[in-house]
Amino acid sequence: MKLYIVRHGETMENANNCLVGRLNSSLTENGINQAREVAKKFVDKKIDLIVSSPLDRCKQTASIISNGKIDIIYSDSLLGRDHGEFTGKHRDTVNFDEYWNYNKDIKYEKAESVKTLYNRVAKLVTELKEKYQDKNIIIVTHSGIMRVLYYYFNGIPDNGVLSEITIKNCDVFEYDI
Repeated sequence: MKLYIVRHGETMENANNCLVGRLNSSLTENGINQAREVAKKFVDKKIDLIVSSPLDRCKQTASIISNGKIDIIYSDSLLGRDHGEFTGKHRDTVNFDEYWNYNKDIKYEKAESVKTLYNRVAKLVTELKEKYQDKNIIIVTHSGIMRVLYYYFNGIPDNGVLSEITIKNCDVFEYDI
């Protein structure tokens, strides 16, 4: 099984460097162009399925990648991290090393904890492995889910900080399972 993990194209909130989470936003013109560019990377690859977050920015990105030729299913397990009280705030107002620290696993008033997010994503990977073990799948999702997947496959660092990688719009990570 091969997994290609794609972050959705740019939204206005991304352009303004805000925490988006589960807000439902659409791609900007730049985001549409980013999705068109990333779609080119998959033209010559055998892709069996796209699994996408049900939020519009991911649905748009998945649709552009599919170009009507690859089935798309939607999974709530791929929804972005629920940022709760931090939703819509500028990234600079949040201490990312604490907010993304698996070891500290801070419980916020409303925001989803890192371990809850990690467990949700790990469960999805297990389900995909069981159901689609010999398939090539594109997952279209959010930066937080990509962050968790990166550390799921590469190991959590000793300090527990999961914020040390940068994920840009329409970045692609690839994993062989």
